[in-house]
Amino acid sequence: MRAYIPSHEPQHNALWKFAGLPVSRGRELTNVLKIGLPVNVLDSIHQWSDMSKADILRIAGINERNVARRKSTGTTFSPDESERIARLVRVMDASVHLFGGNKPDAYTWLRSPVKGLGNVTPVSLLSTESGALEVLDLIGRLEHGVYS
Repeated sequence: MRAYIPSHEPQHNALWKFAGLPVSRGRELTNVLKIGLPVNVLDSIHQWSDMSKADILRIAGINERNVARRKSTGTTFSPDESERIARLVRVMDASVHLFGGNKPDAYTWLRSPVKGLGNVTPVSLLSTESGALEVLDLIGRLEHGVYS
C-alpha cells in the first residue's frame, strides 16, 4: 500500500495559512509547535471552518478549562496540545482539498462513518498520529482513484 504524500501545490485558502502557522509542515512548523501555538489559533480555526470551538477542542483533546487558564495567564498551548491542533489543521486542509474547497462537505465527511476506515468516522481517528495518518492516506487514495 502506498502512503499519502501531501500535495505541494499552493493552496490559497488553506487553514494553516489562515490560522497563522508559518508553513504546513517541516522544520519551521516543528519549531513553532515546540514553543507552543497561541490560544487565539482556536478562533482562527473556528472562523475558517465554522466548526464549533467545543468540537475543535474535543477533536484536539484539549480541555476547555485549560484554554481558559491559558487565556487568562497569556500563555501558549503546550507542545503536545500544539501538535494535536496542527494534526487537526493538516487533516482538515486535506479533506477540504479532497472536496474541492467545500468546507461543509469536508466536515460532514469527517464526521461520517467511512468504509475505507472500517466504518469509523475520520474525526474519531484524529486523537492519535497513527489514526490521522490513516485518514490522510485514505484521502490520498481517494484523490488518486485508488479505492481499495
